Amino acid sequence: MIKKSNVCDEAPVEMKVNGEKLVTFMCTPSDLTDLAVGHLYTRGILKNKSEIMSIAACKDLKMIAAFVSGKIQDEVFTIPKVVLSGCGSGALFDEKVMNKEAIVFNKTIDMDRIKKVTRDMMDGAIMYKTSGGMHCAGIGNPEGKFLVREDIGRHNAVDKVIGAAINKEFLLEESIIVTTGRLSLDMVLKAVGAKIPVVASLSIPSSLSVELAEKLGICLIGRIGSLNPVIYTYENRIKK
Repeated sequence: MIKKSNVCDEAPVEMKVNGEKLVTFMCTPSDLTDLAVGHLYTRGILKNKSEIMSIAACKDLKMIAAFVSGKIQDEVFTIPKVVLSGCGSGALFDEKVMNKEAIVFNKTIDMDRIKKVTRDMMDGAIMYKTSGGMHCAGIGNPEGKFLVREDIGRHNAVDKVIGAAINKEFLLEESIIVTTGRLSLDMVLKAVGAKIPVVASLSIPSSLSVELAEKLGICLIGRIGSLNPVIYTYENRIKK
């Protein structure tokens, strides 16, 4: 018999920005402020934390209301309006992303440090381990601080942990993000938006995400939980 306590929590949560509907997330309704900040940041609506005037989230009402400074481009409020838990980030792919400025990162990171972030993520992945149907994402900064967030959607989990890191004032440009989900194109776009130079996963990337990561300066690592992780791009950044 299936226990209801093991069923993944999923609900529609609507987010309005400056009074206008931006998106409805199909997500696990927790850490909603982090989700909002991360989503706005990875979509390029926010450039830094100081642009946030206020964010209020209510789990019971399934609503997020954000007010940000500056004018938002009208096309930001166009489709898609719903971010599904099992699909991509909801961002429309535009060939112009291939012309974005590549991330420059001239330091090296120990593989042991990435492995530790992975272990910390799994230690903190309570819902992931109890339900078997969740995703989680972790982020570690150069000072050794770590954050983890979970969601039924892999892209939501990444938005949540990036938002949490921004709220905690992590230096994203020198941080590492690790996820349980596959590294598809939308995940690379989120890393580019957050300027995170190294992205690792328990799973593997797609061919298009490898191509984009190579062009835009993202080091992609797959099978990070195995004895022999696979470094797909920018192997020179990783000290084994």
